Amino acid sequence: MINLENPNLDIVELERAVLGILLSNDHGLRDGIGLLGRAGDAIFTQHPHRAIFRAVQALYAEGLHVDHLSVNHRLVASGQMQAVRGKVSVTDLYAAAPRGQNITTYCHFLLRLHAKRLTVEIGQRLSYEAAKPDADVHELLAKAQASLGAVHNGLELKRPKAVAELYDEVVDTIVFATQQPEGLTGVTSGLRTVDKITGGWQPGDLVIIAARPGMGKTTWALYMAREAAFAGKPGVFFSLEMEDKQLVRKMITTELGVYTTSQLQRGVNLTTDEAESIRERAGRLRKAPLFIDETPALSIGELRAKAARLKAEHDIQFIVIDYLQLMTGTPGQTRTVEIGSITRALKQTAKELGVPILALAQLSRATEQRGGDKKPQLSDLRESGDIEQDADIVVFPYRPDYYGIKEDDMGNPTTDLSYIIFGKHRNGPLDEVVIGSTLPNGRYFDIDTVVPVVTPAGSLSSEVRPVLRTATPSEFMPDETDPGF
Repeated sequence: MINLENPNLDIVELERAVLGILLSNDHGLRDGIGLLGRAGDAIFTQHPHRAIFRAVQALYAEGLHVDHLSVNHRLVASGQMQAVRGKVSVTDLYAAAPRGQNITTYCHFLLRLHAKRLTVEIGQRLSYEAAKPDADVHELLAKAQASLGAVHNGLELKRPKAVAELYDEVVDTIVFATQQPEGLTGVTSGLRTVDKITGGWQPGDLVIIAARPGMGKTTWALYMAREAAFAGKPGVFFSLEMEDKQLVRKMITTELGVYTTSQLQRGVNLTTDEAESIRERAGRLRKAPLFIDETPALSIGELRAKAARLKAEHDIQFIVIDYLQLMTGTPGQTRTVEIGSITRALKQTAKELGVPILALAQLSRATEQRGGDKKPQLSDLRESGDIEQDADIVVFPYRPDYYGIKEDDMGNPTTDLSYIIFGKHRNGPLDEVVIGSTLPNGRYFDIDTVVPVVTPAGSLSSEVRPVLRTATPSEFMPDETDPGF
């Protein structure tokens, strides 16, 4: 009989007990496979035990009966009996199986012991890598964080939940939503028209912001990060292209609203006293809980490690990545496979940390090669269809004025306007809104107008959508030489 209070529990005896229950008890088999199936045969330390567990798993997966006779037959048929014979008897395991209901407890013990072994292996591997003269300490720390995170996830056993267990919690979220201004339950974009569609960027969502150069995706993402931080939501902006000081200069430009980024960079039309006054005029940026990381060629492991640390230390509520195609994944893969692995890892990270991840992405040149209004579409996403598949939301910022389209279909001017097109929205409508945008000073604002809704067939619907105004562009001083980002 196994003594569960014994801190020096004999792991071999524990493994034999678990296998015995799997062989002799249908309920124990069901529960044991459910608990151990994810870890696989590596959960066992003895090679004969691993061979037996593989045979049990195979029979169970095929819907066949599992007992000592069927497992012996499977071992012979698969050529694995030689690894077992003389070391352990399947029949003896069956006969000596504990008759209690301890399979869950036994499996938890095995999982914890397995996690300890993995932790030791990670430490040894890191120690070996750290001893190399050319070892990159940041990469080592990223690998350690990712490896330990995987071990931790293996201990979190997810079980199916009855609707009754989830019902009240879901209703609580509905009640909470009714108490939020305009239904804002996630991280604000700073724009009411966008937030009305999304309810704010939601925890666990992967949001792809995709556009061709010149559409203002970096500027819009930075604007949203700034607005979310001012709303009390800490976040991090991973910039793989621009320097951190450039981003802060753009934020100061947006905060002041009367200069362009190029003016501040070159000191054009500014006296020294005016420049010094910026220190206080844009001073609230000092208090914004927004972090900027400018690591070039950031790997997915390093991003996950840094994000997890910021979540633990500062409880970040959102992540922005500028931009997806500059990240690095597992070496030795094709670029398409590499991008796919990155987007899957980003989605997993969003779920693990419980935050929305806004990842910027480049579109292919197919947009420019099309005629008409050159509006982007999902097929324009570069390098991997997995971007579309893994994303919860794909949104396209689009500026018709950039392509020389000075009026929309209704004859309205398009100058200083951006269209926000939802190409994919897993939990909401595929909508399109128009917002004001002055890229030289990085400002976006809701405008007072109505937008015709276009049906899939391309005909205009009689439905119109009001867009609320929160600011005016009259205070801005656009600089024709500053194209924005």
